[in-house]
Amino acid sequence: MGKETNRKTEKDEQGFLMQIKAAFRQVWGTDSKVSSQRAKGSSSSNTFSKMLLDTPSGTSSNNRLNTPTGIRALFRKLQSIFFFRTLWIWALALIAGIFLFRFFYGPPVVPKITTLVFAQWWEGELEGNILAEIAAEFEAANPGVTVILEKKNWDEIRKSLEEGEGPDIFSVDPFAVYELERASLLAEIAEGGERAGNILPVISFINPLFYNIELLRNAGFDRPPKNQTEFLSYALRVKESGGVYGAGLALGGGTHSISRHILSWIWASATNPESAGTFSFNTKEVIGAFDFLNKLKSSLYPNPFSLTEEELLKAFGEGKVGMMIGSTAYIKKIKSGPIGFGVTTIPGSESYIKKPVFLLTEWYLGINRQSVFQDEARQFAAFLAQKAEGIASAAYAIPGNGSRSRELPRGDLFYSKAFDMYEAGEMVRELYASPDISALNSVIRKEVEQMFWEMKTPEQCAQAIQAEWEKITTERMQRASPDSTSYF
Repeated sequence: MGKETNRKTEKDEQGFLMQIKAAFRQVWGTDSKVSSQRAKGSSSSNTFSKMLLDTPSGTSSNNRLNTPTGIRALFRKLQSIFFFRTLWIWALALIAGIFLFRFFYGPPVVPKITTLVFAQWWEGELEGNILAEIAAEFEAANPGVTVILEKKNWDEIRKSLEEGEGPDIFSVDPFAVYELERASLLAEIAEGGERAGNILPVISFINPLFYNIELLRNAGFDRPPKNQTEFLSYALRVKESGGVYGAGLALGGGTHSISRHILSWIWASATNPESAGTFSFNTKEVIGAFDFLNKLKSSLYPNPFSLTEEELLKAFGEGKVGMMIGSTAYIKKIKSGPIGFGVTTIPGSESYIKKPVFLLTEWYLGINRQSVFQDEARQFAAFLAQKAEGIASAAYAIPGNGSRSRELPRGDLFYSKAFDMYEAGEMVRELYASPDISALNSVIRKEVEQMFWEMKTPEQCAQAIQAEWEKITTERMQRASPDSTSYF
C-alpha cells in the first residue's frame, strides 16, 4: 500500500514536471530544437539549458527535474528569466517612446540668453521709473532677454561707440547721425521708421517762450510780448527793475543751443533758411532776426556764449531771468519751483501775421552696428516706440507721440495750453538733414558772437555765415565721389 502511494506521488510529480517542461518548450522553443541541441552535445549550445536545469551536486543529469529540489530550481530560473525579459521589454518601450517624442516634438527648447545694454540720457528727464518698467515688461514678454539701462550723456555714448565697447541700443544726438554713418556705427533700425538716417524718433517737444509772470508784472506788463519789438521793450524794462535780467540765451554748447536760441527767432517770422537742399542766410528776414538779437544783448543774462541750457534753466527757475525759449520738458521742472510762469508763442516781426512757428526737437533711438544682438535691439526699439505715450507723459513731451496724452491730468493747464499752441502752429525740425550741419552751427555761433562784440554788423554776420556755408559744402563736394550730387 505504501509503495503504491509512493509510486502514485512520483507519477503525479512526473506529470507535473512534464507540464512545466511543455510550458517551457512552448515559450522558449520546440521539442525538435531542444532535441537537436542535445544531439549536438555542444557545451556552448546547451549553456542555457544547463543553466536552467542545473541542480545541487550529487543529482544525476537524468533525474535533475525528477526531484522537488529540481522543481524549485526550475521555478527560480523561470522567475528570473521572466523578470529580466519583462524588464528588457519595458526598457525598449521607454527608448521607443523617447525617440517618438523627439521625432514629433523636436528637441527641448532652451531659451536664448541675451543681454541688451540701452544707454541714454533720458532717465534724468523722466518722472518715475518708466524706462525700468518698460524694460521689465519687455523682459517678461521675451524670456531669456535682459535689458540693462545705462545713464550716459551723448559724449560718453559716442566715445564708447568709437572704442568698440558701445551699447546695443542708444539715444542719438541727431546732429551726429552722418558722423555715425560715416564710421559705420549705425545699423538699420526699422523699415518705414527711418528718418535722417538709421534713427527712430520716439517722442517730440515744441520749444515755446517761457516768461516769469511776476517779473513782467513788476515791469508794468500784464501779458507776454506779442512781437519782437515788444519783446525788446519788455526785456529792457525787466532788467531796469533791478537785480534781474530781461532774457537769456544759452549758447555755451549743447545739441539744441543754436536751433533753440538763434534759429527760433528766424523761424518765428516764418523764414526757414533751408530751402531746396541749400541754406540762404543773406536775406532781409534773416538779417532782421540778427538785428533783433543784436539789440537784445544788453538785456541778456551774462555770458550767453558760455551759458549752458542747465544754467539758464536754473537761473529762470530762481526768478533771475524774465524770458527764455525752452523745451516743454522744462515745464515739470519749473512747476516744482517757487515762481509763477507761463508759456506762449515766440514773437515774430511786427509784420508777421501767419501761424506761429516752433522748433520741434525729438528723442531718437539708434542701434549699434557692432552689436551681436541687433534683432533683439530692433524688437526693443519697436517696443519703446509703442510706449511713446507713457514716455511722453513722464517727460512732459508736447506733442509727444503726436496725440494728446491720456496719461496727463485733464486739469493740467500748462499741458493744455502747450498742446493748443502745437495744434495751431507750424513745426520746423532741427537742421540736421545735412552732413555738414555741425560745422554750420559752429559758424553761426562764431559769427553771432562777433556781432555781439561789435566786430560785425547784422548784415556782415549774415553774409559771413552764407560765405562760410558755401565754402564748407564746396569742399565736401570736392572730397565726395563724382556721382555725389546731394548732401542729403
